[in-house]
Amino acid sequence: MSAAIFARTGIRARATVGSTLRSDAHHWTNDNGKNLPFSTKNKPVLGASVVAYLGTGFSLPFVAAYWQAHKAGRV
Repeated sequence: MSAAIFARTGIRARATVGSTLRSDAHHWTNDNGKNLPFSTKNKPVLGASVVAYLGTGFSLPFVAAYWQAHKAGRV
């Protein structure tokens, strides 16, 4: 009896997932650069943006350490 219950549950699960994960439900164009949230056409602006983004993330711990030392009166 329990095997029949598991079989019915599996059939229901497949029927539900199959209708929600259809490949024709959404359409995306396959153009170059359209899948990114930023433009890659202007290389100097892209380079400056990448340097600013990564530079901010890299320098943040050093700025925080300096600020804590400054507050403690060591700098």
